[in-house]
Amino acid sequence: MAEGESDPVVEEVDVYLSKELADNLYCFQYPVRPSHMSYDEFEYTSARIKPKQKKLELELSLDTQTDHYAKGKGEQIALNVDGINSTENRSFMSDVMDRQMLTSTNSMDSMAKYAVGVLKGGELHLTPLHSIVQLRPSFEYLDKADSKIKQEKMEVDAGDSQDEEDVKPVTVQMVRHETDQAKARRLASYEYHAKKMAEEQWIHIHHRALEDYESEREREHLFCQAMDSEINQLSLPPKDYLTSLIPEMEEDSLAKPNMPVNILSMSQLKTMSLPDQVRALLINAKSIRFSQLMTILPGNYDQVSVLRALQMVALLVQGCWVVKSEVLYPKDTCSPISGVSAEILCRGRDYVMWRFTQSRCVVRKEVASVTKLQAEDTKEILEQMAKPKVNLGWEFLHEYDKDFVDRHSEVHQRQLMLWQNKLQQISKILKIPKHETEKKAKVKNEVEIISGAERVKTARSRARSKSSSMSDSSPTKSSSTTNNMDPTNHVIDLDTFTPSQQPSRIPTMASLEGSSHLTNSTGEGGSRNRSRSNSMSNTTNGGAGASTDGGGGGGDLKSELRTFLGDTFQEHSILSITQMRKMLMGRLTECPPGHVLGSGVTDQLLEECAEEIGGTLLQVAWPSQYNDVPDKRLFCRTALGESHDKFRGVIIDLFRENFKVKKTHIMEQCKEILGEDPPSKAEFDRILKNVCIFKSPHWYLKGTIPNS
Repeated sequence: MAEGESDPVVEEVDVYLSKELADNLYCFQYPVRPSHMSYDEFEYTSARIKPKQKKLELELSLDTQTDHYAKGKGEQIALNVDGINSTENRSFMSDVMDRQMLTSTNSMDSMAKYAVGVLKGGELHLTPLHSIVQLRPSFEYLDKADSKIKQEKMEVDAGDSQDEEDVKPVTVQMVRHETDQAKARRLASYEYHAKKMAEEQWIHIHHRALEDYESEREREHLFCQAMDSEINQLSLPPKDYLTSLIPEMEEDSLAKPNMPVNILSMSQLKTMSLPDQVRALLINAKSIRFSQLMTILPGNYDQVSVLRALQMVALLVQGCWVVKSEVLYPKDTCSPISGVSAEILCRGRDYVMWRFTQSRCVVRKEVASVTKLQAEDTKEILEQMAKPKVNLGWEFLHEYDKDFVDRHSEVHQRQLMLWQNKLQQISKILKIPKHETEKKAKVKNEVEIISGAERVKTARSRARSKSSSMSDSSPTKSSSTTNNMDPTNHVIDLDTFTPSQQPSRIPTMASLEGSSHLTNSTGEGGSRNRSRSNSMSNTTNGGAGASTDGGGGGGDLKSELRTFLGDTFQEHSILSITQMRKMLMGRLTECPPGHVLGSGVTDQLLEECAEEIGGTLLQVAWPSQYNDVPDKRLFCRTALGESHDKFRGVIIDLFRENFKVKKTHIMEQCKEILGEDPPSKAEFDRILKNVCIFKSPHWYLKGTIPNS
């Protein structure tokens, strides 16, 4: 020992290596169990193992007679799991929870550095470990209880909703020869590995207590039996000997801390070149604004160099940069979701990106109908560059970067030419209709950004202009049938009025003066209708001016009309202009003489008042058999001040493209767009019936088909 050494050797111990239990020695860890509360005193009733997966299950009995056992809870759990008087597949043999299962998970993949050591008589005996497993309580009995409750609920729901049974189509698939590439993908899939793991059979084993004779005998194998053999490596140089004892750590990705997939280490970025930095950032972010990219990049790079690197890995969409599809889906790879090849994914994703160069929002169903991608792949692609927005579909993730387009107009023009060439390529393969590409090609260079409110406003103005043109043309049509009477003064039989009559203007009280045409088709009702006609005649003789100054039951016309429509929309969530007119005619019969509602109400005034109280003109699909309906203007008041208004809005939006929808699809869309489950079944059915009509097996929007 050298002089001045502060760490002297106090004892030398011989080390022996035992390998008799090396292939079967497991180290059990109990991460959720305190060290002073071991399982040694429990009675183990069964044990089993899957050697290839190194998976164990230990079943131990619970002492139900101890004061620490909550018998009431135990009885409730047993009742929920096994039911009453159940004899088959019982989880608990008694009427209480009398057992517990411990299941294992592997805590480490490599056991090369771990061993169990035993000291005996100044000797250290080491045995390599086969596996380290962590044992935790299993709650599979709760899963069984939940499954039982769901099964009972499904049986009850099946009885309540027999009229909504979906007819499942039978799909016939032809088995094709499996290519080597497809076979490799199948063998590497999680589904295949899970199936192989499930195929491994359990091997039942015996559990011995700590003081059992068999346990004592097995522990003897921890001591080396061939103590005369020596492993002498002292002839190695000191450095090599230390290396053999403590190998150098290899650069392994598994040893690095796992980081979120959307986070890139800045220390990693600093070690890369500029093109690699841009590529790594775009792959992680998927889409980014140029100003954000310049802020994130480490180091002082000029914009020209960054733009040069950026155009190699990304495309310009609405003034922002989106990573190229071929960068995200390299050649000879496939979708981790559906197994679709990278070539098909790139085509579909390029089409989605092109659609976003033309409009602010896209509809997922329209995209899927062109790309023919699986629903999961389509959703993943949209999530990379867009976010769902109620009543609009999917909106691009970033605002239009006008500042970048103005500053770098030459880059913008180059990207437009690139998109034109790409569109020609994908339109031939995806068979995009020619009229769509031509229509889209006419869009201005700057993307058309139209909000939902502006879309609704445009639709309303179109409906008003259409209504005005109908009103202007109505006198010509009616002049031949009214014997030169004022064409705006229609006389309608209130008892036989039907929506097909479609008058362009609500009859005024003055138009009914002295009218003998207001009669019922039956002889009995003639006198009643004539008396009603006479009362109206008396009202209007002296009340023409009273309707404007509030005489009688009058008041401001628009205020009264808004009140009337507000009451009507509380009862009927969706109304057509025809229905509004009919209900207004019914209200007029109950109004006092000279009421302001009798002064004349036009279609345009009805629309304006409906919009002012929160009504929205709907743009929806109509069943083909009702395409000849002359007036398809439907108004809906989605905001009723309820907590479930958002579900009502999603339901109505589904009828933009389809005139009929299944209930399961409605619930899926509510979950996808709103990010939450629909309310209770009773509440959801109330919302659904508020705006829809059920005709087995589909739901139709009210107003698009007859109620009966």
